[in-house]
Amino acid sequence: MSQTSNDFALRCTAYGNPPEIHVIEGVSETPLGSGEVRLAIDCSAFNFTDHLLVQGRYQEKPELPFTPGFDAAGTVTAVGDHVTGFAPGDRVVSSGVCGAWATHLVAPAHRLVKIPDGLAPADAVASINSHLTAYHGLIDRAQLAAGDRVLVLGANGAVGKACVQIARHNGAHVFTVVRAGTALNITDTATDTCLSVAPEALKDGLRQVLGKQGADIVVDPVGDLYTEPAVRNLAWRGRLLVIGFAAGQIPKIPTNLLLLKGASIMGVYCGGLLIQETGHFTRQMAEMFDLMAQGILTPSPHETWPGRQFADIWERFSSAPRGTKVLLGFRAP
Repeated sequence: MSQTSNDFALRCTAYGNPPEIHVIEGVSETPLGSGEVRLAIDCSAFNFTDHLLVQGRYQEKPELPFTPGFDAAGTVTAVGDHVTGFAPGDRVVSSGVCGAWATHLVAPAHRLVKIPDGLAPADAVASINSHLTAYHGLIDRAQLAAGDRVLVLGANGAVGKACVQIARHNGAHVFTVVRAGTALNITDTATDTCLSVAPEALKDGLRQVLGKQGADIVVDPVGDLYTEPAVRNLAWRGRLLVIGFAAGQIPKIPTNLLLLKGASIMGVYCGGLLIQETGHFTRQMAEMFDLMAQGILTPSPHETWPGRQFADIWERFSSAPRGTKVLLGFRAP
């Protein structure tokens, strides 16, 4: 097993807030098994999942010490037996493989996706959580079709912005809800008309903008008081995409509303898709990357910090502008 003076990994030796993370220099290469690929890492994401993991608050708790990090972008340097579709020199993203906070990573080939020409590795890895959630929700779960009326709650967030772009690209009629101070702005993006209402008037405001026809699809990453008014404005056979609860409370929806509208509530969870349907996960990620490479999807804002400076990275995770992804850089200077 070889090593170089530039090789290093971040090793978590104790859970906490902050955790104990040490730089381990000159890390030896892990032998490749059948179906595995070795990557030289360019950059890795610091996701909310990673933040929970190193505090010991995630559903999985790796045995200490371990190298954190679930998402990385880099270049293939070697492939193991029975690997097809990847070769040294390929630019790829690895998602859901723990150990990404290091200069090198060994990952199963079935967890890798090639980065298309025209897309920067940092743009790709920074956008996985938000953009793949948007793509999976609209294209896979909701079966978005041209002409659908799509209401995006929290449309100024990372997932919301990606949903607006995907919906427009597919010929949908897009409506958005964005908080503006103490009010909520409801916008018909086709006509660029906007109605500003108090939060408690959201149901009636949506009815005024959407009309009796309602929304075929509601994208809901916010929850709380937003969800029920949106459900009440679903069209017949409407679909509510449950993505998250950024506004606070997890809402409780009267199921009679679904009955009367022949409507559906659909959970959108890419982590579950990765585990339960890995092939669908990687295929949808590749399709999403293609949209980004074409300029149809705008990458999430991000900033890259030297991987050795974890104390600064930890602080920046909490202070970075909302929607900005913090990345750890591992490319040798």
